[in-house]
Amino acid sequence: MSTHTTQHALLVALTAEATTSTGFGEPTGRIQLFPLGAFAARDGRPGNIKGAKAKAWRLTKEDAQALIRRWGQRKTLVVVDYEHQTHLSDTNGQPAPAAGWITGLELGVDGLYAYVEWTDRARAAIRAKEYQYISPVFTYDKATGAVLELISVGLTNNPALDGMQPAQAKTDLGGPTNMEKILALLRALLGLPDTADEAACTAALGTLPQENLPALLKGKDDALTAAQAALAAAKAAPPDTAQYVSMATFTTVQSEAAQLRAKVAELEGAKQVAALSADIDAALKDGRLAASVKDWAIDMAKTNPDTLRAFLKAAPPIAALKGQQTDTTGQPGDDPGVASLTADDKYVCAQLGMPEAEYLKAKEAK
Repeated sequence: MSTHTTQHALLVALTAEATTSTGFGEPTGRIQLFPLGAFAARDGRPGNIKGAKAKAWRLTKEDAQALIRRWGQRKTLVVVDYEHQTHLSDTNGQPAPAAGWITGLELGVDGLYAYVEWTDRARAAIRAKEYQYISPVFTYDKATGAVLELISVGLTNNPALDGMQPAQAKTDLGGPTNMEKILALLRALLGLPDTADEAACTAALGTLPQENLPALLKGKDDALTAAQAALAAAKAAPPDTAQYVSMATFTTVQSEAAQLRAKVAELEGAKQVAALSADIDAALKDGRLAASVKDWAIDMAKTNPDTLRAFLKAAPPIAALKGQQTDTTGQPGDDPGVASLTADDKYVCAQLGMPEAEYLKAKEAK
């Protein structure tokens, strides 16, 4: 058997697996939007557009991937109309019915393609060859010519870009065509990338010795069978109770752990306050702390004892506050000092370096 005959037999086998009710070779709702590489319109654009530095438009694979990402962020479908009427309706007053809607973009080996859901009218016109070509409306970088975003597409018989594939339409838009399914199977079988077209698949088949094809098919079939068996076994096997717990148990353990952590933190804080209580009392007596900041000092002892120790060590005693702190009964100490100033006032005076008489005068002025 020749290599050509072997390839034909393989294609027949794959076709039998992929055949649908639309029949083999049915045209698709797939249109070519742009070619890959540099390209220009037949009328000289973009080189003759005012303000454009680029002499040609450009679509690299990276440009196409960026365009596809931007298209995917749209919430409304891109329209395919007749003769760009969408953009002319405001000036000519004519309606702008849709011919179709772009439902997907795909980067091929020779350009960017779109999958279109045609209207019945447009599908009939394309199949009758009343319309054969498309014309994209897009934005581009005026400096580099890079295509940026697809705005709309028009059905036309006078396209600006030459050499593009004609528009195609089919009756059933429910899924991939037979040839697309065949190519997908061939790519998987031959280990080719998703962008490989019919020519690439045929070329790859031609490099295989004919005696290797049955083994290749069997190997792929065996691998699929093994994977299906492993999946079925995994579904049938009961869960290992040593590895899993119920959600209720998990939630209970989480709650108990949180309560335990809170209790430990509370005990640790109380321990730290007890360790620093003598230092806090001494600071209140010798004027390093004002009575109004006692609660702050206790909170610091719970949460950041080292910072409090450093503060008490560095804080100078304030003579004006010494003996002026309020005792546990709420009564003033033995040396009230200036009766009009509270212990907090004296603390403020000491911190600001302001004479008490001056502070009192300012306070009375208020």
